[in-house]
Amino acid sequence: MTIDTILFDMGGTIEDIHFDRALRLEALPLILSVLEAEGLVLPGSQESILETILERNAEYKAWSERELVESSASSIWNDWNLRDYSLPADRVASVAERLACLWETRFFDRRMRPDAVDTLEALRDRGYRLGIISNTSSRTQVYKTLEAYGIARFFECVVLSSVEGIRKPHPGIFEAALRAMNSRAERTAYVGDTLSRDVIGSKLAGFALAFQIRSFLTAPSDAAIPSGSARPDHLVSSLKETVGILDSIRSGGGEP
Repeated sequence: MTIDTILFDMGGTIEDIHFDRALRLEALPLILSVLEAEGLVLPGSQESILETILERNAEYKAWSERELVESSASSIWNDWNLRDYSLPADRVASVAERLACLWETRFFDRRMRPDAVDTLEALRDRGYRLGIISNTSSRTQVYKTLEAYGIARFFECVVLSSVEGIRKPHPGIFEAALRAMNSRAERTAYVGDTLSRDVIGSKLAGFALAFQIRSFLTAPSDAAIPSGSARPDHLVSSLKETVGILDSIRSGGGEP
């Protein structure tokens, strides 16, 4: 087996993610301030507004995961998150990307995994080509986050569901990354935190290897996965473990 390309999931993999209601209630005024700057005021208490937005976003998430579609930020905020408030669609659309980016950066606590930089440096030094595939409603968040972490330089491509219009585990988004990298599936490994999106999707796309590193998001994302579904080739507890496994494969020692 020859591997020359490693593609990574972002949230839950390169970075770990946590969230709770208190975090989201604290972040809500940022959403409201963007809307209010456009003259869009939502009625009700912050608790009730948060509950409504979370319920509608859960409906969007269920639909998008069932259909494997990622809608535009404008559609998500007009047709789903804020649909109860009958706001002018054009004015919501004008701030939808800002709302999407705030949602993903402030409604979630994102922290780069402590061994991410060392792992990416080790893989780059070994000649592997690196890229990102991420399910995200924002077209800008992943780029901003990679820059903030100081690791954007490692990645040749960033493929986003918000741009492609499809989301993992649809094999098309994995194939889009392969095209962007000019790489072949049989020479590519994928590293992600979920079976439902990452392992199943990369296997459907014919990737040679799938690594799984569990995160806060793994259990809820994979709760409905049937017992006979695809499993990772390697379950790792740290990103750095991927380097040793790939070293063994490259040296002809097989898959430990």
